[in-house]
Amino acid sequence: MNGRYGSIAGALLRCSNPFIRCCGGLNFGYFYADSPVIAYDGQLHPTYSMGHFTSSSVPGCRAPHFWLGEDRSLYDALGDGFALLRFDSSVIVTGLVEAAARRGLPLVVLDLDGSDAHDLYARKLVLVRPDRHVAWRGDAEPASPMELLDLVRGARPMQAV
Repeated sequence: MNGRYGSIAGALLRCSNPFIRCCGGLNFGYFYADSPVIAYDGQLHPTYSMGHFTSSSVPGCRAPHFWLGEDRSLYDALGDGFALLRFDSSVIVTGLVEAAARRGLPLVVLDLDGSDAHDLYARKLVLVRPDRHVAWRGDAEPASPMELLDLVRGARPMQAV
């Protein structure tokens, strides 16, 4: 619309509820609170709102996005399968990698030493599902990597990680 009517329409849209058109909470703040395929760690999810969201690496939340350099998105680097974010490359992940290979589970390991996102993720290891939600996190491999992977792929319930 041009002229007088265009400015009226624009003013009406600006006055209307912008969260209907831009619901960041719905798109980026949604989390799974009671999923049987997520290894929860006892931390609380952020408060949910349609209009706003708080990035969080609590299992069940969408993995917080960040840029890997000027033109490479974390979400692109995650690939199509599961991804293990390793914020300290000295942490051993051999058990998880071998368990994934034995199960035929696609898994990419992304070493992110020195990343500014380490504080946002709060753990040295974060397992991200193909839908970009955090499946598990910890500072070391779980005692039974195979049990963890069986849980997050829906093969069997896990008692404790």
